[in-house]
Amino acid sequence: MRTFTVYPKNMSFRPKLVAHLLKKNDFCTSSLTIKATQIEKTFDKTFSFFTTNLFLGVVIMTRTFKQTLAFALAIAIMLPVLAMAQGDEIFKVIACKGKITLQRTKKPVNVGSGLNSADQLRMEGPVYLGLVHKSGKAIELRSEGIIVISDLLKQVSSKSTGMDKLVGFVVNSVKGAEEGKNIKSASVEMSLNVNKLRLISPRTTKTIDDEMTFTWNGSVDGKPANYLFTITDANQNVRFKKELTETQLAVNLKSLNLEKDRCYYWSVTQTNAQVLSIESYCLYLVNDAETASLSGQLQTLRQEQGAQPNALDKLMLGAFYEQNGLTYRAMTAYKDAAAIGGDVEIFNDSYREFLRRTGVDYETMKLMVKEQK
Repeated sequence: MRTFTVYPKNMSFRPKLVAHLLKKNDFCTSSLTIKATQIEKTFDKTFSFFTTNLFLGVVIMTRTFKQTLAFALAIAIMLPVLAMAQGDEIFKVIACKGKITLQRTKKPVNVGSGLNSADQLRMEGPVYLGLVHKSGKAIELRSEGIIVISDLLKQVSSKSTGMDKLVGFVVNSVKGAEEGKNIKSASVEMSLNVNKLRLISPRTTKTIDDEMTFTWNGSVDGKPANYLFTITDANQNVRFKKELTETQLAVNLKSLNLEKDRCYYWSVTQTNAQVLSIESYCLYLVNDAETASLSGQLQTLRQEQGAQPNALDKLMLGAFYEQNGLTYRAMTAYKDAAAIGGDVEIFNDSYREFLRRTGVDYETMKLMVKEQK
């Protein structure tokens, strides 16, 4: 009697290939249970209804040991073929410019497209392609011709770096930048006619830095201004203050003996116009244990980058900082990416979208990012 059972039982699809093999034998006496991790992984990528927790069981009643062995070998042979057809995505397209075609589909590649080791790309005309490996390694390509993806693996570390989530974050951020590049900040209409100071950087942020540079916009009435810069604690006790006429100030936080795991707030007053900054932003001083953890992850990421980081490297750094709440550092990294990769639109878009995500109003944003014509 033939028995073929696939769990879970509510699956509406039964792999026809396995069923076909079962029909080739007269199974009746002996039994074999296969818990096929390879099958699970392959079908997980091939069929949308499989998940990483799926248990695939096959119960087979066979007449002879040879038939049992033949069936097991047939399954083992099929797996590499199925895996090769699907392929594991090893690179993600982060930025592209010009005519770039995926050879196996004859279709253009887009931001977010996944590439496996068997893929080849045709690049024609003035082109730019920015790829990120699942290890976090960023690769830029600007040459015409056929690009063999497997050849790029020579530039990538073979060890696991645990940067998979960061790569996913970058892809989603870049896609968001493309979709939101024409969206003005939600606070535009509210801020255009308000007589106020605008604090630029840092926005609310965690920090592992001993020194930070604070910036804000100029005089609200166009006249020479006097400012009072202040840092207070949660109880509004002043921990630092300074009068100045510039719109930028570097502060050594370490010298202020501020406590870790605490939020401190910075603000600016234009004293000769009696105008307060409406905003105040939190500086959250990270504790030593979290600082050590972040520094270790940052070192791992930087090991995948060259001595002279390119625009993609800076984009990856910005995403790492943003993902970990270090928006002060993230702003600098995204800005650097836009400056280095200025001829590729997505880097300016990513910087602009980051500013929008952190609440920078449109008027201030125009001062920080060169608007496209």
